[in-house]
Amino acid sequence: MNRETVPENRAYDAVIFDMDGLMVNTEDLYCRTFNETLDRFGAPSSRAHYTVCVGHPVEDNSRYAVEHYRLDTAPETFCQTWLDRFDQAIADPAQVGMMPGFQDLLAHVRKKGYRLGVASSTRRPRLMTTLTNGVLAHLEGPETLDDLFEVIVSGSDVVRTKPFPDIYLLASERLRVPPARCLALEDSESGVKAARAAGVFVIAVPHVFTAHQDHSAADLRVSSLEDVIKDNLL
Repeated sequence: MNRETVPENRAYDAVIFDMDGLMVNTEDLYCRTFNETLDRFGAPSSRAHYTVCVGHPVEDNSRYAVEHYRLDTAPETFCQTWLDRFDQAIADPAQVGMMPGFQDLLAHVRKKGYRLGVASSTRRPRLMTTLTNGVLAHLEGPETLDDLFEVIVSGSDVVRTKPFPDIYLLASERLRVPPARCLALEDSESGVKAARAAGVFVIAVPHVFTAHQDHSAADLRVSSLEDVIKDNLL
């Protein structure tokens, strides 16, 4: 990354994390269960088929699947079948874990005393299950999600999800920290756009499913969560 783009002596009071693909490795599960659902309705599937869906609501992706593959089912039926499979997967902590580097980064920002929040378009029940089984279950010490995050904002809490700024504006409000004093970590194009539209400084951390997306709206882009600590960004 270009170190000349890193603001000198920039201070933040809060760090806001996206969840899917940033904190928790759920994209593999979404991909697997999406393809299982395509198979269920008689459509060919591959890992590449899911790539276009990353960063978009499951309802939109279900409409896309039905239209693109001309499936003989309603988008609502496809969506429910897909989410039933996904929910079974995230109910098992052994099937869902943290993204590489997240545990060290979480320990780092907690030690530094940042106020911590989560801003995810995922609906609240699924978000809480994912955080509980994908993060909390793999940590020693914290007993509840409240021990880790002061604020958790979900897609259930706003009318417009990412790429609109509403989730980040609400997270900032509930953290009682102005957007300009918050730093966000995002893996997807829609998440980056949401944070920037809210006036939040955003670092993009793409992965295999989002590397093809346009992250040019991010203030910074790094290759991994490990780089956030290594490059002294927080």
